[in-house]
Amino acid sequence: MLKVTYLESGLYLESLQETIEDWIALRVLLALRLGQRLVVERSTASLLLPIDLVKTAGLEAMTRHEEAVTITVCDANDCEVCLQGSWISSSTDETEGVFIAALNPAIEQVLLKLWQTSQAKASSIWR
Repeated sequence: MLKVTYLESGLYLESLQETIEDWIALRVLLALRLGQRLVVERSTASLLLPIDLVKTAGLEAMTRHEEAVTITVCDANDCEVCLQGSWISSSTDETEGVFIAALNPAIEQVLLKLWQTSQAKASSIWR
């Protein structure tokens, strides 16, 4: 399972071993115990990644038969990787929350590695 956490300061990607059903069940239990509202809905999430990394990793070929992933070229430098999954937050109009998607484990690992590499490249530019 791929988990994308959207925060005011950006997003954070991680790969989890739990199934979506198990992870959501634990999150619902936590919200109930804390008395918090929880909204879970089908949604899409987008990751902006450098096109050179995506092409080098062969992500387009890997996702050709994966319906939950689409890749769109944005410009000469970047492409948008769109994932289908579930959005979890405290309200329907919340901009901070968690997006989870169950993909082929190999695709999840490539996306995670691409995101980590893109973050390292971005942080070296700002130094």
